[in-house]
Amino acid sequence: MTQENVKQEISEKKNTNLAVASAFIEDANSGLENITAEDLTIPRLKILQALSPEVNKRDGKYVEGASAGDVINTVTSKLYNEDNELVVLPVAYKRLFLEWQPRESGGGLVTQHEDQAILSKTTKNHIGQDVLENGNYIQTSANHFVLVLNSDGSYDTAMIPMAGTQLKKSRTWNSVMASIKMRSNDKVFTPPSFSHKYLLKTVQESNDRGSWFGWSISNLGQLTKDEMFFYEAAKDFAGTVGDINLSQSSSEGDSTSEAPF
Repeated sequence: MTQENVKQEISEKKNTNLAVASAFIEDANSGLENITAEDLTIPRLKILQALSPEVNKRDGKYVEGASAGDVINTVTSKLYNEDNELVVLPVAYKRLFLEWQPRESGGGLVTQHEDQAILSKTTKNHIGQDVLENGNYIQTSANHFVLVLNSDGSYDTAMIPMAGTQLKKSRTWNSVMASIKMRSNDKVFTPPSFSHKYLLKTVQESNDRGSWFGWSISNLGQLTKDEMFFYEAAKDFAGTVGDINLSQSSSEGDSTSEAPF
């Protein structure tokens, strides 16, 4: 196939997609009228580790093509890696204290606490977890709600939980967003967090307890004029974050932390 034929095929495909989208927009949201936040599962973006079931071909949760270090959408099973980069708009942030049932007791998220005072009711166990009298433990979770910008011009909403060793990454990201300044009519201001795009990758990390993959976050700069529809979508999503309960989120095992420590 010649280069001209390839260009023509791409152009025809793009025109077809636009025509289909135009038809769909006339009936936007039809069939979803009765769905509320309680009827939805919140997609999480999770870093796959060497022992994650998604990378084990013998496990029922195996995802074809998944490798340690990839990022996975826990609802769609879509993978992000060097071949499919993860670019996001940070929309909102919530620090929560998640109560988990231990794995040996069945595992799973029990409930979420918004008040840090819950930690005063815990004691440290031999591996440093904050354990309640009922045997459950509390995990401090920094949760970033984001709009994922897909290469085809579409977008997805998702949540990125950071806990354990990744809390420092969360604080650094928050600091970067808060440090951005813009000027308009001689007024200097901090723009909305979703005015700028970020590239999220994974890097291998280690300490005396082992090794794992963690987050690496880079600022790609502000949205262009042609990307402002992402801004409007992020603004709409930001207005719904306050109603989200993480006990509705898609969760496996007994922790939302991507890193094992």
